[in-house]
Amino acid sequence: MTDRNIYAIYFSPTGGTKKYVLSAAAMLGEKYKEIDLTDFDKRRKSYSFGENDLAIIGAPVYFGRVAQIENGIFDRLKGNGAKAVLFSVYGNRDYDDALLELKQITSENGFKAIGAAAVIAPHSFCEKAGRGRPDKNDMAALADFINKIKNKLGDEAALRKEVFIKGHYPFKPYGKVPFYPSAGEDCDKCRICFQICPANAIEGKNPRETDESKCISCMACVRVCPKKSRAIHSLKAKIAFKMLEKKLTKENKQPEFFL
Repeated sequence: MTDRNIYAIYFSPTGGTKKYVLSAAAMLGEKYKEIDLTDFDKRRKSYSFGENDLAIIGAPVYFGRVAQIENGIFDRLKGNGAKAVLFSVYGNRDYDDALLELKQITSENGFKAIGAAAVIAPHSFCEKAGRGRPDKNDMAALADFINKIKNKLGDEAALRKEVFIKGHYPFKPYGKVPFYPSAGEDCDKCRICFQICPANAIEGKNPRETDESKCISCMACVRVCPKKSRAIHSLKAKIAFKMLEKKLTKENKQPEFFL
C-alpha cells in the first residue's frame, strides 16, 4: 500500500466506536493520527485532509441515525478528496439508516467512501445487549474487511466505483429518549461527568443536573461516575429498559461490510 496519512476519527461516548475505529486504523498502518470528536472542544476545531489521506470515520447509532448534537459531529471535517472507511456501531438492535447517513455527511464534506461497516458493541441503555462485543469473531471479520480495503486501495478501477450501503432515504425520523441521567444525593460534585459529557449538557457549577435540551442520552456520564450516583432514576425508564433488554438479547447480530 502506498504510504499515506491515516486518521482515526470517531465520536464515541461509551467507547465502542473508538475500539472499532482504532483497531481498523492499526490494521491499516502502524502509524495513524487520532481525532476524538467526542470531546466538545475538539469538535469546534477545523480539520483539513488531502487526496492521499485515508480517514477511518466512526459514530454510534442513535435511533437508527447518526447522533444529532449541537453544532454537529463531523461538520468541521474537510475531506478535499480524502478516502474514507466508515463505521456505524450499534447495540445489537439495528443500524437502520445510520451508515447511509454517515456516507452522505462525509460525502458532502469532501470524502470518498471506499468501504463501510455496521458493527456491534454494548448497547448504551442495556449493556447485556452486545455484551463482549467486539469478540474474537468480530475482530476476525474486521481483519478480513481491512485486508480487502488494502487490496482496493491498489485498484484504481475499484476505487472509482460507488460503494452501495443499505438504508433508506429520506432517513427515518430521529427519535428522543424521554429519560435523562441525573445524580443522586451521594454525588460529591467531582465533576468528572461535566468533563466527559460530549453534549455540554452538564454544568460545572451544578453537575447533579442535566440540561435536557442538550442531552443525547449517550450514558457516558453514567459509565464514568466513580460513586455510581449518576443514573436514569425513573422507575418507568427502568421498566422500559428491562423490556428492551429482553428483546435485544434474543439473538446476536452479525457485522455487515460494504465495498
